[in-house]
Amino acid sequence: MALEAGAPRLDLDDLIRRAQGLEADRSRARAAVARVWLSAAAGAAAVYLLSGPLLGPFGGFVFPATAFALLVWALLRHRAVTKPYREAYKRRVLAPLVEAVLPGFRHEPHAGLPQEVYLASRLFPARPDRYASEDRFSGAVAGVPLTFAEVHAEREHEDCDKDGCRTEYVTIFKGLLAVAEFPKAFSGTVLVYPDRSERLLGPLSQSLQRLGGRTRGLELIRLEDPGFERRFVVFADDPVAARYVLSTRFMEALRGYRGRHGPLYAAVIDGTLYLALPTRADLFEPPPLWRRGVDVRRLERYAGALATMRAVVSELDLDVRIWGARALSSRRPK
Repeated sequence: MALEAGAPRLDLDDLIRRAQGLEADRSRARAAVARVWLSAAAGAAAVYLLSGPLLGPFGGFVFPATAFALLVWALLRHRAVTKPYREAYKRRVLAPLVEAVLPGFRHEPHAGLPQEVYLASRLFPARPDRYASEDRFSGAVAGVPLTFAEVHAEREHEDCDKDGCRTEYVTIFKGLLAVAEFPKAFSGTVLVYPDRSERLLGPLSQSLQRLGGRTRGLELIRLEDPGFERRFVVFADDPVAARYVLSTRFMEALRGYRGRHGPLYAAVIDGTLYLALPTRADLFEPPPLWRRGVDVRRLERYAGALATMRAVVSELDLDVRIWGARALSSRRPK
């Protein structure tokens, strides 16, 4: 695994030793989880066998209710008995990793970015029906304040057929959401998406790209860089401001970043930069309880995600401070 130039050297062997030192904690957590689910299963079986003889016709109602209650209890107990192991892993393995890749950054495992910050980015128009955020990191790289966290935003979807309707949750965005301050009090909104983003943006993207009109005060912006336009689509409330923000150097940085790291979504709103980097899995969780040994790939994935945040600052030239005066402090997430 290669970290960016200038990043501190990651002592992977030391992290492996730290993870191996938690084997006893993992074994205890695994045994506790097994006891929880065996107890739930035994309780459900006992109720099933006794509900008929003891309760007669009411047994058909008692068993499902009891089974559901036992399931809820087991899920809550599962989380409770594994919490010490999860916290020990983050404290003894993840914390030193963070310090190696992002020196001076503060990691708050149980804190996240408020939903208001997610909405303030304006990157995903659909308001989530279910929102979660955790593993918040905050600090500065090259003097640029940077905060990021894992975010999972979902919308409720009702699927109906001849057998009835079912409610399910569909992911709007899952990944890292980063907030950095530009040094200029820029007034306006510029949104940058990977091209072919209709699935995430829905009617907003479709109508703007098809008609070139205005929706929600935003206009599809045509730029003079064909290479950038093949990879991104830009919406803004002011074409002049959009071209001011998207300087040649900044567009080159965005294009290069996407080529090296994959899709990213960017917004510049009133002097604040929001970056959304999609991921598939929860990045900062310990390996499964049932997996023996050390998951080296998971450790490398942790470090890679953190190094990506360093790359956000260096590759997008935020430390160059080409924008001037300080950004609006009111946008900084608490």
